[in-house]
Amino acid sequence: MGVGRRVPVGAQRNMLGVPKRPTRILLLVKDPWENFIVFRIKRSTQLKKLLIAYCDKKSVELDNMRFVHNGRLVRPNLTPDEHEMESGDVIYAFPVLLG
Repeated sequence: MGVGRRVPVGAQRNMLGVPKRPTRILLLVKDPWENFIVFRIKRSTQLKKLLIAYCDKKSVELDNMRFVHNGRLVRPNLTPDEHEMESGDVIYAFPVLLG
């Protein structure tokens, strides 16, 4: 057995003061008119599920919308963890201008 630092698990982790990350986070999706909808989503869920739910509530097609977080387009096949999102972050929704 090698000598090394033991990583606390379970209840020991909280006793030692290591913060436990919540499995769910709150994300706000805001449109250009400052209207927003709050979603609670697991960190491991693909964002596609959230984006489809937003489009359903707004009665728009997903293909006609673009979503931006921290100045980067949101990739629907990634999770909030992969986008480095935290609870309370805002995703901006923009309609695609057809012309």
